[in-house]
Amino acid sequence: MAALKILKISPGRILLLSFLFIITAGAFLLSLPISRVVDIPLIDIFFTATSSTCVTGLKMVPMSYFSFFGQCVILALVQIGGLGLMTLSLFLVSLVLNLSLVTKFVAGKILDFEFSGKIKTFLKLIIGFTFMVEAIGAFVLYIPFSKILPETDALFYAIFHSVSAFCNAGLSLFEPGIIYLNKSSFPLFIMAILVFLGGLGFIVWYEFGKNIILFIKNWWNEDPKKITISLHTRIVLVSSAILIFLGTVMFFILERTNCLRGLGIWDQIFNSFFISVVSRTAGFEIVEMSKLGMPILLILLILMFIGASPSSTGGGVKVTTFAIFITTVIATIKNKDTVEIFGRSIAAEQIFKTTVIIALSLGWIAITTFILLLTDPEFGFMDVLFESVAAFSTTGFSTGITPYISIPGKIVLVLSMIMGRAGALTLVLALRKKQVHALYKYPEERVLLG
Repeated sequence: MAALKILKISPGRILLLSFLFIITAGAFLLSLPISRVVDIPLIDIFFTATSSTCVTGLKMVPMSYFSFFGQCVILALVQIGGLGLMTLSLFLVSLVLNLSLVTKFVAGKILDFEFSGKIKTFLKLIIGFTFMVEAIGAFVLYIPFSKILPETDALFYAIFHSVSAFCNAGLSLFEPGIIYLNKSSFPLFIMAILVFLGGLGFIVWYEFGKNIILFIKNWWNEDPKKITISLHTRIVLVSSAILIFLGTVMFFILERTNCLRGLGIWDQIFNSFFISVVSRTAGFEIVEMSKLGMPILLILLILMFIGASPSSTGGGVKVTTFAIFITTVIATIKNKDTVEIFGRSIAAEQIFKTTVIIALSLGWIAITTFILLLTDPEFGFMDVLFESVAAFSTTGFSTGITPYISIPGKIVLVLSMIMGRAGALTLVLALRKKQVHALYKYPEERVLLG
């Protein structure tokens, strides 16, 4: 009976409720006197808890307003939000218990993992790889941080920024942000690598791990097995590489005489590369966003909207969704009846879902932008649109208006961050009722399009 009840619970609803639970718990902890060094309005505390859990990085108050304990709470929220509360819970349960078939099924739906029978191995890979990469990142970041900070501060800063980068949170303990590190290529490179790895997604990690093990085994086998790469991984790697390259080139061309002026050619190129990497949901700011030109702001809006890959620590509509959307447009222009990527046909169901995700995401951004223009009319349209996209894509970039937004506007951004972290399609699946199968079908008739 209990198993049947679990099966009837929407995985999307479980995921959404888990985020709401951890946000509430985090807000409670941050509201305690031990967590703050100054008085902070309750709405700003809740906003900070949401931004941390949804790994967004938008800040209403400086991080220096929180005590060491408060910053540790924020770090924990970032870690839990990046991995997901359900992922951590299922992992801890799997250490002491054998997961039932029902639990594996639900976990597979939540993690978007096809082979539910291997879910325990998958969970161990996620947790193990995450902590290993974050530990290495913290160790390497400690080297440059120890030269500019006291030893104890350098260690905590290294851990915090490693976790924040890998989880694509974009939160920094430096004030104001990491702008003054724009001439420090080494720590920025490490953080860019951490952001990239976190944005690849758990499925890609699992496949890489499986292929590495297979590659090692092939050394000892006379008849080695062929190493294969799934369509999902190909799309993620190729799309990410193209977006990073185009973002780097466009930022360098458009801003080398503006916000990059005064830097050497190498620093200009590297800063452009770093911004291109973190613009797809990390949001570490090494330039003043308010000084950027309108053309590059538009490019950053597109990169933020696309985001990282599915089952990753990043947000956005995801690179696979965008890739399928673009190939669907191309197929339609070529008058083809199938959508093909890398020699594989995309299922009609996924094409429909892609359309829904893009439409719902654009619709949500349009609605939140409209509301923010009503609640905060003193800000320009581009500033408000940029803030709306940043919240939904959980990027954390801002033109500097975040701390000055009204209380209704803050509530809108909180909802947008939750919506963006859960995903537009996940939210709809969580709220919708049981699917109804029609017993009849209306006659087909064509209409004029375009």
